[in-house]
Amino acid sequence: MHDWWYGNKPGEWVSMAVIQEGGMYDVDGDLCFSYPCFVKNGEWEIDDSLVLNDFQKKFIKKTMEELQEERKLALGQ
Repeated sequence: MHDWWYGNKPGEWVSMAVIQEGGMYDVDGDLCFSYPCFVKNGEWEIDDSLVLNDFQKKFIKKTMEELQEERKLALGQ
């Protein structure tokens, strides 16, 4: 909340759980997911410039799959 209200330091990002229509970093766009964000004047923007290594990609995919499974359970599917 602090960074959302006051913003974060220029050039530094903060992790924020947001829904990004269409998704980024190969994440399902219908999920609320933690992304690296820049915040200024109460507005957030995802940093899309990060280059992920194989470990990071694998971890993100695993987390996304867990969230997708939780969504199915919550919706009774």
